Amino acid sequence: MKYKLTLLVLLLLALVACTPSGGDEPAASDDPTAETPTETPDMDAPVSSDDPTTTPSEGKPDAAENITIGDAMVEAIDVMIMESFPVQVSVHVTGYLGDGCTTLGDITTKQDGETFSVHIYTERPTDMMCTQQLVGFEENVTLDVAGLPAGAYTVDVNGTTSSFTLDMDNSPQLPGSEDGSLSDLGLPNEDLTELLRLTLVRALVDQEIPDYALLADQGQIVLSTENIDPALLPELDGVDLVTMTPEEIQAKADADGDFPYLRFQGFTAVSTDEVNVSLGSTWAIGTDSDMLYLSGGGFTIHYTRTSDGWTGEVTESWIS
Repeated sequence: MKYKLTLLVLLLLALVACTPSGGDEPAASDDPTAETPTETPDMDAPVSSDDPTTTPSEGKPDAAENITIGDAMVEAIDVMIMESFPVQVSVHVTGYLGDGCTTLGDITTKQDGETFSVHIYTERPTDMMCTQQLVGFEENVTLDVAGLPAGAYTVDVNGTTSSFTLDMDNSPQLPGSEDGSLSDLGLPNEDLTELLRLTLVRALVDQEIPDYALLADQGQIVLSTENIDPALLPELDGVDLVTMTPEEIQAKADADGDFPYLRFQGFTAVSTDEVNVSLGSTWAIGTDSDMLYLSGGGFTIHYTRTSDGWTGEVTESWIS
């Protein structure tokens, strides 16, 4: 009997030891809707780079650093000369871009002696997957040829070369006068007025100037006062001629858009009885315009004084 009582006491003690304490730890709830306590994150703990919600680092490179700069593939170049005076030269470039993501970048032009080096760059997102196809492009690049001496010049665009020749010094000042202006001829005003009248009549009334059709479309024909004294200009029957300074011409183009105009490009006095007069048409181009004009024309008339007055013969003409 004593043995059984001892065994019963030991069983009761074991049962008490295995029962969970009801003190500090709550029992797990059998309710599936019960909220699980939220653990407060440790703000000092490192964040895994695999976490999709991670905020990018402030040291992330900007968009410009993810662009690859390359060279455009140039297939052909065509040098175009506008036969005005001074002449204007541009290069028509055709070529290809590397793939569907590549676009044209900056274009730089540098002159070294008789060589113009044009570099056309491309831009491409560095890590972007793109269609592997060649995309063609065309671009016109203007060369700064003002004031260049006569001679042969080479144009190199990304390794593709061509050339052009200036037959005379490309200066707005014609040889034979100090500043190319009418007043430098040393002739009486009546002679100067007559030379202007004869030249404008042949250009606008007789329509001898090349590309006159371009000017005929204008309600008014603008004449630059550069190189001439507008007070010496005669009136012409049937011609609505308006004189403007170069600054006024530019302001009009900026405000109203591009338009053609006339300009006396220079005068050469061979003697008091022989004078060369050059008149040409060109375009006034607004500051915001992106047009490239290859239309224009002009002529040079050699005048000789005779007993009946001045007679002239066209010795040079150009059109583009």
